[in-house]
Amino acid sequence: MKLEVKEINFETGNAKDIVLNIKDAQELGQKAGERVFIKNIKSKSLQEKFWVAIIQIDYLGTIVEPGKIGIFRNLLRERKELKNETVVSVKPADPPDSFRFIQKKIKGQKLSSEEINSIISDAVSGSLSRIDLAAFITGVSINGMDNEEMTALTLSETRSGEIFYFGMDVYDKHSTKVYIS
Repeated sequence: MKLEVKEINFETGNAKDIVLNIKDAQELGQKAGERVFIKNIKSKSLQEKFWVAIIQIDYLGTIVEPGKIGIFRNLLRERKELKNETVVSVKPADPPDSFRFIQKKIKGQKLSSEEINSIISDAVSGSLSRIDLAAFITGVSINGMDNEEMTALTLSETRSGEIFYFGMDVYDKHSTKVYIS
């Protein structure tokens, strides 16, 4: 399906959300929270030419009319070659592998460090919806994690962001001196 880009003057943080009119979503056979594969043939960069976004639906048609795809400002800034009125191709997309790993945790199964890394990486990149993240947190809350899983989760979260070095003397919340070598 070909849709024309319409800028939405809101930001979503790092989420890769787009907005479809209910009629276009139904024609694609997609529901809110599902994913679409977006292709911008005019882009020169392979990374910007193909990407996956999570659908939000405009049921009233007040945000995007049929034939348009609403793209939030933060995504337009990130994808520099995507402009208002650019025509893109949109089709249903499969969820990332990390989605299967979340389901595995919900079923009470142990996750490998690679599976946990995949979940954290997709969460940070915005490839997982808020519902996916809530499902993961619920699965962990209900089924717990063993020491290996907790270590893998902590290390993966650490690697996902910036690491600050505070010098040799570091104090915890109880003002106990800790040395890091």
